[in-house]
Amino acid sequence: MNKVKLLLLLSIGVLLSSTTMTANVSDAFSYDYAAEKAFYASYAESEIKSNVMNSNHVLANHYDASVQYFVKDNLYYGRKGFSKTLGRTMMYFPVIEEYLKMYNMPDDLKHVVIVESHANPHATSHCGAKGLWQMMPETARRYGLVVNANQDDRKDPRKATEAALRYLSYLYNLLNKDWTLAVAAYNCGEGRVRKAVRAANSYDYNKIKHLLPKQTQKYIPAILAAGYSVENYAAYGVIPANTPYTLRFTNTVKVFDKLTFAEISTITNTPVATVQKLNPSYAKGYVPTNKKGNYVILPSVSSHQLSSHLKRSNKYAVAMRF
Repeated sequence: MNKVKLLLLLSIGVLLSSTTMTANVSDAFSYDYAAEKAFYASYAESEIKSNVMNSNHVLANHYDASVQYFVKDNLYYGRKGFSKTLGRTMMYFPVIEEYLKMYNMPDDLKHVVIVESHANPHATSHCGAKGLWQMMPETARRYGLVVNANQDDRKDPRKATEAALRYLSYLYNLLNKDWTLAVAAYNCGEGRVRKAVRAANSYDYNKIKHLLPKQTQKYIPAILAAGYSVENYAAYGVIPANTPYTLRFTNTVKVFDKLTFAEISTITNTPVATVQKLNPSYAKGYVPTNKKGNYVILPSVSSHQLSSHLKRSNKYAVAMRF
């Protein structure tokens, strides 16, 4: 190949590369611009402040720079991540809402899981907390959850939710029946909150919050912002990540004998990957034997198939309502 041809080919390559880069950069700026335009078309801080301050949520009504930051982070700066979080809430909020009704607890406590885990049952913190509610092993075991190498109930959406709500209810009764203090204690521990209450001689969160850890001072605003963002994301052009209907509409079967994911898949004609996704607490690919029973979560039709099969096989199974 002579030098003229080589130079010509190199020139074409550079031109094509430059064109591709320009298109990619253009696409990136186009997306950012569209996101910014969608956000600021609806963004009015005075309206957001009014919405937060006058809402019926159970946490102490206040609006500050932290609430403002977390609203922007959810709906603008971190909108891609929040879109995924919203997609997961479609799977797990119905479960949490059922337990909140069962325990007669405020509905907006469900927003705690957005701040704790981005509504991800696989979430794990650097300090060892796991699951939707980010429970530590000792707290989980105190409320009856199994935590070992084969099974970690902190990752079970139903068991973990029931345990977390029982713990929150305990904190609520301990701390003058104040949900803001209970949620703060869920974050930093009941000892820290009780110490702050004694120091300030008050159960008013606004009077003791400066005595709490910095992380906790931002925790309540983050939950308030999560509540606002969940209720108003559509106005800012945020679209929840797609969640298949088979994962959204599920039922639970309580089983007592060992059952592998492969067996469940064969019995119900449900892909093993779906069984795994819906049952993250079982680490070894099977549901262990348990005299008290373990939950198997499946798409609604599949759960009925499993329950019917176990009854025909004379294996004890309890079909759950949700």
